[in-house]
Amino acid sequence: MRKLAVVVSIAAALGVTGIVQGQGKTDPTLNKLAAEFEAAFNAGDAAKVASMYAEDGVAMPPNEPMVKGRSAIEAALRKDMAKGKVTLKLSPFHSAITGDSAHEAGTSTVKLPDGRTVNEKYVVLYRRVGNEWKIAYDIWNSDAPSGPMDKK
Repeated sequence: MRKLAVVVSIAAALGVTGIVQGQGKTDPTLNKLAAEFEAAFNAGDAAKVASMYAEDGVAMPPNEPMVKGRSAIEAALRKDMAKGKVTLKLSPFHSAITGDSAHEAGTSTVKLPDGRTVNEKYVVLYRRVGNEWKIAYDIWNSDAPSGPMDKK
């Protein structure tokens, strides 16, 4: 218990109390962005979803290469959305804004075209671009165990 108190005291002295005390809190501005992302995604609006990324934003989907740049992200979204209706439910559990940077962590539920449901977790890093928040980095993965690794 003493070690925890020391860690909390050091964190407070260093100004990182948001990390220690802020778990479980969300920022209303970022909650609104998550809701807008979810609505655009569920409407199948790849252009609107992609517009939420910075021009040089990076999406990091599970088990695939990174997708770099807003236009490449939009193309990837269009390709994925053409496979069938996917429904996304985002549930942010922690988010905060610090200066011109922000972050969000959460869970999501994805209903696939074949009716399966996948539970995931994600982290989004934002940066202020002019007066708007844009996604700089977006990474997510499934809660399901991964399949066996290919042996070469």
